[in-house]
Amino acid sequence: MDLDRRAADAWFRRRGLPMVIHRRRRGAGMLRRSTPGLVFLCLLDLLLAGLLKLLDVPQDVLEARMRDSGLAYVLGVLALTFAVVVVPVVGGRLMAKLLRALHRTRVRLAVMVATIGFWVSMLPLGERLTGLVPWSDPLWRAVLTNLAALAVLMLLVRIGVGSILTWAARSAVAQVRAIGTLASRALPLLLLVVMFSFFTAELWQAVERLSPGRLWLVVGFLVVIGAVFLASMLSDEMKELMSWTLEPGAAVLRGTPFDDDTPPPGRRVPAKATLTKTERLNIGLVLFFAQAVQIVAFGVLVFAFFIVFGVLILRPEVVTEFAGRESAPGTLLGVPLPVSSALINVSLFLAVFSGLYFAASTATDARYRRSFFEPLLEDVKISLAARDIYLAHWADVRRTEVVTLEAEDIP
Repeated sequence: MDLDRRAADAWFRRRGLPMVIHRRRRGAGMLRRSTPGLVFLCLLDLLLAGLLKLLDVPQDVLEARMRDSGLAYVLGVLALTFAVVVVPVVGGRLMAKLLRALHRTRVRLAVMVATIGFWVSMLPLGERLTGLVPWSDPLWRAVLTNLAALAVLMLLVRIGVGSILTWAARSAVAQVRAIGTLASRALPLLLLVVMFSFFTAELWQAVERLSPGRLWLVVGFLVVIGAVFLASMLSDEMKELMSWTLEPGAAVLRGTPFDDDTPPPGRRVPAKATLTKTERLNIGLVLFFAQAVQIVAFGVLVFAFFIVFGVLILRPEVVTEFAGRESAPGTLLGVPLPVSSALINVSLFLAVFSGLYFAASTATDARYRRSFFEPLLEDVKISLAARDIYLAHWADVRRTEVVTLEAEDIP
């Protein structure tokens, strides 16, 4: 029974719902569950240090590299930037698989302790020995910073944020796989709406004359509007979820730790009467992050489309005519790109605007809702059904169980 309980806890964590688990068990396996996140931080720190070392050069040196290496230099910077995004996620996932595969307790504990030691002491020292970080940055300060980051990571894992963020990362990968669906169903209609804006000279002039700080302020303002819209929309959806009920004998939990269980007749009550505030918040965050990941994936797709489209159709003199002045070489988050800054800024603005349009479409358009949002609701309904069985099995031990390191942290 204890093994089944741990499998059920892990199932809820993988679905980004740690608040469903009883609070006395949320800290179970905290060291083991924190280690993949620590590997993520190690790889992210190393790769970011290398990227900053490559880009933190005087402007004349950067221009000389662009002249001498050209496309090869840009591709190298883009490859390293891509590695900053992808490699830490892959490394954390591989560490999680390794810890599950190791059956000897001492070996598993040695791996976790070694990872902590590398993060706290070896990584700061190695960055200075290799020249990624100058010795003028005190080593003791880096060690204290990493210790503080470790404490924050453990706290986030303890309260369940780590499970939600891990689930969000897996959801992002799933959205990348579904990028073809986004492109074929949502992109064509949107292009009819925003394509004419792309050829509007006033838009180019307005966006080109914004300072980088003001441009990101505008982007942030639009993002906040989108977040408020999503929150209000999900509030209405949560009310519908509260009144949802599962028919006895439904087979929606096949292939889960609750596969052999069926909710007894009359046992299911409206979720509103049983969900705690933290559980409602957890479900709301899951839906919010899932929708936000879809919107970000769609925005990135639109941004890439307009960059490629602009390079193909707009000559440099046309860009100058649209922007009202000659545009400087473009950079995005410090990464130089072989296109004008005006094209990058306009594409970024249209991508954020397109994300708002997509968010509104998934809420109001029946076709978009059926394709992109209703599957998320069905997924949450399955979790609610599993929660009922979870409570039915272990409600009687909620008050008395004690979680130990030997039983949970090193299974």
